[in-house]
Amino acid sequence: MNRIIKLFALLLLILITVIYDHKFTYIILFLCFFYMAYNKIKYYKPNFAFLAPWILLYLFQLLPITHYNRELDPITIQLITLPLAMSLIFLPNRSIQKRFEIRSLKRFKQYKYNLALIVCYALFLVNFAFSGFLPFIRLIISGDSNYFDYGIKGLNGLFYAYANAFGVLSYYIFIHEKRKKYLYVILSIFVIFLLCMTRQNIISLIVEIAILHSICAKPINNFKLATYIIILLIGFGILGESRSGDIREIMGLKPEFYWLPNSFIWIYSYFFFNVLNLDNIVTSGHYALFDLSSLNSLLPSFLRGNPSDDLSSLEVVNFTISSYIQPIFIDFGFWGVLIITLVVVYLTVKAYEIAMKRKNFQAIGIYVVLFFCASFSFFINFWFYLPIIFQIPFILLLNKFIIKNE
Repeated sequence: MNRIIKLFALLLLILITVIYDHKFTYIILFLCFFYMAYNKIKYYKPNFAFLAPWILLYLFQLLPITHYNRELDPITIQLITLPLAMSLIFLPNRSIQKRFEIRSLKRFKQYKYNLALIVCYALFLVNFAFSGFLPFIRLIISGDSNYFDYGIKGLNGLFYAYANAFGVLSYYIFIHEKRKKYLYVILSIFVIFLLCMTRQNIISLIVEIAILHSICAKPINNFKLATYIIILLIGFGILGESRSGDIREIMGLKPEFYWLPNSFIWIYSYFFFNVLNLDNIVTSGHYALFDLSSLNSLLPSFLRGNPSDDLSSLEVVNFTISSYIQPIFIDFGFWGVLIITLVVVYLTVKAYEIAMKRKNFQAIGIYVVLFFCASFSFFINFWFYLPIIFQIPFILLLNKFIIKNE
């Protein structure tokens, strides 16, 4: 059955790239639902990371709860179908069996772990000393967090990548050692992220730890997972309100839908307005510039040039979200989006297969980062975003420095 789905999805993808008929996208959407139901796909698998958010994105476009709702250009619909189609073409090897054994860390070096922890705290203190304030504390005292002026440009993003990678390592060691002090280290990293008011890194560390736990220990119970997600969304909405203001007014919520909770409205807005921003680029013809602007986010912030797109592409200036598609589409056009989507889906699936075979920190650490990039690809291009993707070099370094040959 999976082979038939692969072939059918490949045929539809070819038709989409040649004909641009948006009717094919609905067939692919149906295939996605069928595949997830038929295979009872688990949340920690790579295909779920691509399918779930992009299916939600489709569904949210159909909810007319905002004054900004409108019909999308057919090319826009084709673009947001690509990750769905690719996730059906590249399916994990079904011969891989999940095993729940825990192996000891014979080469684990505690003193090296402590040294790496000191480096983590030192990077935080350097950014704090340079800024002279913490955004969360400043928000409480003055009502203005001044979030965007916090930290040393470049170094702060480096710290976020390092702290995320170190948090993942700490939880991996906790699973093996069962010592609570590693949980306290992770809690301290979450506190730092909260003080810095970086929702993105709070979410990335939670997601990566959850996937690591699901592979190394056991999957999280569906009821517990749903509870955790609801709590996370409530916190997400509270932080969003403190930084941006009344979300109902910002996103143009229709009065008859004011009963909807803020957390849902925030999530809806992030799924909805990134597509409208992409649609503005499509209808403007301002794309396929081949100026390498999509690679800007791979550079430290102080070295980045000006992007090719500007505020005119935003439907609402508060929502600068674009999904991974927009910067690639502006830079390389439709075919660039198709090729890069193919590459990242293939690499994520292969990383999952390697993680399930080896069950060591390096393989699992790389996969959980790629999983996060895939599951939040509707938000921004995290594969080309230095504070996230640079976790992988840090995972390699921490593995070699602390765990060595596992």
